[in-house]
Amino acid sequence: MRRGVWLLVLGVLTTALAAASAHADGTTTGTTTTGTTGTTTTTAAPSYARLTPSYLPARCLGAGAAAIAEPGRPVLTLGTPASGRGPSAYPASATVFAFGSSSGSGSACRSGSVSLQSVSLLGGAVTATSVAATAGRGTVSGLEIHGAPVTLAGGETVAVGNWGQLTYGRRVGRLAAPLVLVLLASHGPLPAGTVIAVAFAAARQPAARSHHGSTSGTQTGGQAGQTTGSTQQGATGHQKKKNKKRHKPVPQPLTVTPPLGFKPSHYVFPVDGGAEWGDTYGANRSDIYDGWHHGDDLFAALGTPVVAVANGKLSLVGWNRLGGWRLWLTDGDGNSFYYAHLAGYSRWILDHPNVRAGQVVGFLGRTGDAFTTDPHLHFEIHPHQLLKLGYDGAVDPTAYLQKWQIVHVPQNEIPQPATLKAPRGTPEQEATVVWHELLVARHLLPKAASTTAEGTADPMSAQSRNVEGMGPEPPPRMNEIGAVQATAAHVPVSENDTPWLVGAPAGAVAVALCAGAFTFRRRRRTAGESSS
Repeated sequence: MRRGVWLLVLGVLTTALAAASAHADGTTTGTTTTGTTGTTTTTAAPSYARLTPSYLPARCLGAGAAAIAEPGRPVLTLGTPASGRGPSAYPASATVFAFGSSSGSGSACRSGSVSLQSVSLLGGAVTATSVAATAGRGTVSGLEIHGAPVTLAGGETVAVGNWGQLTYGRRVGRLAAPLVLVLLASHGPLPAGTVIAVAFAAARQPAARSHHGSTSGTQTGGQAGQTTGSTQQGATGHQKKKNKKRHKPVPQPLTVTPPLGFKPSHYVFPVDGGAEWGDTYGANRSDIYDGWHHGDDLFAALGTPVVAVANGKLSLVGWNRLGGWRLWLTDGDGNSFYYAHLAGYSRWILDHPNVRAGQVVGFLGRTGDAFTTDPHLHFEIHPHQLLKLGYDGAVDPTAYLQKWQIVHVPQNEIPQPATLKAPRGTPEQEATVVWHELLVARHLLPKAASTTAEGTADPMSAQSRNVEGMGPEPPPRMNEIGAVQATAAHVPVSENDTPWLVGAPAGAVAVALCAGAFTFRRRRRTAGESSS
């Protein structure tokens, strides 16, 4: 009798484990009743064909099934060019992205379209009945998160567990898509900061110029260093006006490099140890109101110290929609220097706005609109002679940077990082991801984890609040430079969620059955001992 009970227990346990294994493999079991007899049918998951990834080209890309942008890596595109496909996935196990079928046409920027059916992201954490778009704009139907229906309006965002953020209709860098998932913490095979754009389109990559490339336009005024603006060509007396309404001309990149008042040896390169960079001043930028890049992007590892280029005073230390964590430095002659996309600040500068050349003021990152790009410092120079032009008084930093000395900050002079409290919502979530990466890069994560529980007040100054959510801002004038807020606050670091326990249901069944079998056997033994 005892042997029969154990065989029964083992049989039930084997059946439970097999069912759990089938569930983990994506097998769906359903019961269909026909007439007076019930029949059970098992439907296997579709056999996915692997989508071959390719790198996002520099040209515009009208439509594609999905794009995956991991921090610090080239953007992968899947299902391009858009066309008809059966069940497809990347990778073939369908753990990241999969769809049941697709159709598409066109490859031009404005006409490429794609339609996806039975979409699944990250093992079914996010699913949709269909996602369709033309040039990155479209519709999503049957959206579910962990099996629960979700309804979103255009531009709305919803959390995916404690690790993701899903937006209906969003542009991230060059990518635009009706369904965009951003990972705020690592999940599955993807790291924090990864962006998945479904049914995407990509704009053309802005052109970059080399150090020795010629600048656009012609310089007027004769000698180098003379202060002049860009020349706007208007209609001559011999040309007829097509209409009486005059449009205000859009400011163009400047072609002058006026002296800053000090010798080049007085200034310091803004990134500790140097950086990789090219002359991108004047390149196309669709997110700027006048359409061009006002500085140079200096690429280095996330967490690299960023230093003051001159003796001066800091202002507007805080958050900006495009620049993320940013600051302005104004030297003794009134020249202003703009730093953007920082991962965090030097704790010292939050209490002491006066800095010296070569002093660490922050750490290189990718906040603001650089969240999906490689870590870099966006750096601008606004000479005092051109401050009357406001933000458009920025000049090409290349000629200056090439002459400035590169410093190597001693390890014992690199301060502890600090951060302010970012605006709630997407900025706060993305800033938290970058802050976590900064702590890892500076080998400070264990220490920071023990201090993030402290309650903090919002230390953002009134000036920072005023510019939050705005576009480019004019450089501060001398009478506008105020003290930096004295309170530093650590942003709580979100812990990664617990890894998926695919065998958890089977484990629970096994434990319950073993416990029951043990109890049954103990009762039999107790009964036998009592009878004897």
